[in-house]
Amino acid sequence: MIGIIFPLLIGPFCYGASSETTSNNQTVTEVEGIGSEIFERRGGYIHPFVSLTGYWTDNLFNLREDKKSDYIGVISPGIWLSIPRLKEQIPPVETSTVVPGGMVLSKRLKLYPRRFQAFLIYRADIERFKRYHAEDFVNHLLEARFQYNMRGGLTIDLNEQFIRSHDMRGTGISRGLDKFHTNLFSITFTYDTGHRVVFRVDYINYRVDYRESRNDFRDRTDNVVSVYTFYRLTPKTSVFLEYDFVNIDYDKNIIPESKEHHFYGGIRWRITAKSLGQLKGGYGLKDFTDPAIDTARETLIEAQLEHQFTPKTNLKLVATRKTNETNISATEYMISNTLKAEYSHRITSKITVAVGATYETAHYKGTLTLAGESKERQDRIYKFSIASSYDFREWLIAEGGYFYTKRESNFSIFDYTNNTIFLRVKTSL
Repeated sequence: MIGIIFPLLIGPFCYGASSETTSNNQTVTEVEGIGSEIFERRGGYIHPFVSLTGYWTDNLFNLREDKKSDYIGVISPGIWLSIPRLKEQIPPVETSTVVPGGMVLSKRLKLYPRRFQAFLIYRADIERFKRYHAEDFVNHLLEARFQYNMRGGLTIDLNEQFIRSHDMRGTGISRGLDKFHTNLFSITFTYDTGHRVVFRVDYINYRVDYRESRNDFRDRTDNVVSVYTFYRLTPKTSVFLEYDFVNIDYDKNIIPESKEHHFYGGIRWRITAKSLGQLKGGYGLKDFTDPAIDTARETLIEAQLEHQFTPKTNLKLVATRKTNETNISATEYMISNTLKAEYSHRITSKITVAVGATYETAHYKGTLTLAGESKERQDRIYKFSIASSYDFREWLIAEGGYFYTKRESNFSIFDYTNNTIFLRVKTSL
């Protein structure tokens, strides 16, 4: 879409390399009691929805100079359904084309209280530009999930997601609209021994396919296997050890292929209904198939925290340090750091205000030569957002807000600022 999207008020998900956090913040062993029936008599639950959004941006292409402003209209129809019915709508998995394995944050497995749970979501974002019609595009997201809880403590969780979208404009060194298709498949086996110990194994297959030939170097397939051992300190707090093996296989021999090994230790908690989160840290090895490239050794961090100060006030914090795949063919990979905060407050029963701030860094490994300069590219990105919503009815909500984005790079041609405002009306059944 336009670039930065603020998750609390903008909608259930967005597309592209930058998107909001949608992890399910539950401890792995949190089960409220499993019913004996697979299909309950209440049957299914279906929600059609649609939103109409108007944007104005002063820098559509995210350029340092020769900025172009435009008005954009976005129609977003969709449908969400579950069998058996769920009262809460589960957001799609947050993915990014630069993240090995696709998932921006660790999968937080939520165990449902029934033996069987399945749901599906589809959404389209139909983007139409007032001046730059060549930028018109239709995004699609389709995601299905299935979970089965066995009596012996074994849970199987399946997830399949397809996205047709595009990168945020100005990503990498591109000045065009970089369209892609991605497909994410994951399966998780969790076994609760009933004696404080829980074992878990994840498998992920993630396919990235860019549509323009200039981006053929980015097409790849990732295969990820993760193994966890959790030890329950209290009913709501667990410590864990984690090992990930990631195989990154590119279609073209342009960006070097690699195998990654991640070693983590961490803690998950849901101490009260007001405080939940996860903190993990560790060490990663990135071993390239090209013997001329030394094995990379990096510190890895991921922290997620949500705290509800009052029934009307909520704070979310996310901090990460990770190795990502590059979007510039002359480089090898990126070291990415992110610190994000989101604060929301319900002023009245109908009005909510939310503020968000993000700081990101991206250090490209490998020398890049541009305009007579040769060095490793380093970017710093600052984002700020403020938005509010008004609930006319449970099924009718109006929203409005402002986004600010600034990128500073040691290659000055990549510097830019972007100011965007939006208005939205959304309804659902």
